[in-house]
Formats: sequence, structure tokens, C-alpha cells
Amino acid sequence: MAEFPSKVSTRTSSPAQGAGAAASALRPDLGFVRSAVGALMLLQLLMAFNVGATVLYITAFIACAASVDQTSLKGTGAYNQRAAASFFSCLVMIAYGVSAFFSFQAWRGVGSNAATSQMAGGYA
Repeated sequence: MAEFPSKVSTRTSSPAQGAGAAASALRPDLGFVRSAVGALMLLQLLMAFNVGATVLYITAFIACAASVDQTSLKGTGAYNQRAAASFFSCLVMIAYGVSAFFSFQAWRGVGSNAATSQMAGGYA
């Protein structure tokens, strides 16, 4: 126990001056992102983003479709703009929904099992 205080360093460092220190402190840990846990966390984040965007576009589609006035003439500007907004929000909603589905499938690991991963040599 007598050796312990001699091995402890009480030197403190002063904070670096300038903008370079702030930029280096915000550097992401790329080793963690490349790990299996980091990749799964990124997949979960992407899946949550896609599900959230899908829900928001569903509400946008419903709001745009409900605001199309069926009594207005089909050649007027207001009708065309709202119908186009409804159509394109429906397309984007479907795209985000499909992306969320594929993100979920990748997160679950569908299409691979223990036998195929061992045959390929991947022991994650």
C-alpha cells in the first residue's frame, strides 16, 4: 500500500486554447461505429427515423387528401395543388414505409441463421 501514492500523478492539464480543441473534442468514435453493437445502434436509429417519417407522412397524406375540395372544378389551381400534394405525400409515405420494413428486417437479421453465418465464417 505504501507504493500507491508514489504511482499517482497529481499533475493537471490546462484546457487547450483555440477552436482546434473544440473540434477535436467532437470527433466521433469510429471504432465504436464499426463494431457490431455500434452497427446495431445505427440500424435502430435508422429504423426509428423511418417509422417516424412514415407516421408523419401518413398524417400529411390524410390532411392533404381531406383538404381537396370535391366540389371545385378539376382544372383549377387549388384542386391541382392539393391533389398533387396528396399524391406525392402518398408516394413518399410508401417509400419510408418500405425503408422502415427493410431496416427492421436487417435489424432482426432475417435471412441468416447460425448455420449460414458459421458456414460463411462470421462469428459475430
